[in-house]
Amino acid sequence: MRVTVARLGALGPLFIVAACYTQLPLETPLPVPEQRIVAQVTDTGVLAMSNALGPGAREVEGIVAGADATAWDLRMLRVDYRGGTSVVWNQELVRFPRSALSQASERRFSKGRSWIMAGVVMSTALLAARFLGVIGGGEDNKPPPPPPN
Repeated sequence: MRVTVARLGALGPLFIVAACYTQLPLETPLPVPEQRIVAQVTDTGVLAMSNALGPGAREVEGIVAGADATAWDLRMLRVDYRGGTSVVWNQELVRFPRSALSQASERRFSKGRSWIMAGVVMSTALLAARFLGVIGGGEDNKPPPPPPN
């Protein structure tokens, strides 16, 4: 039971962050510089990029520094690996042969979804505070009025 509750607690921030972004297919065959993308690493890409990414990379996220028909240069933000682990990068520049990546999509910040998530988080916090007696509903410490004569 504790493990399940701990996992749910750890997933909370993930859902909050994920709700702030949308992923859309690339509008052009080549991404434009400064575009944030997420792409799957192909089987040949796993082999070709194992020295740079480590073994078993499944998905990469990065900001495009440059792209042409033969290679994409990404300032890396994250690499997800087979087995479920994920490693955050500090925008290190990595050059990918074009055959190493597939199913690329753009990851955009969504103001609307962020405001909705902020409202959900705030409402939940206020309801929890009210339920726990942190706000409102306090006891009235005034003495009762005297009885009429």
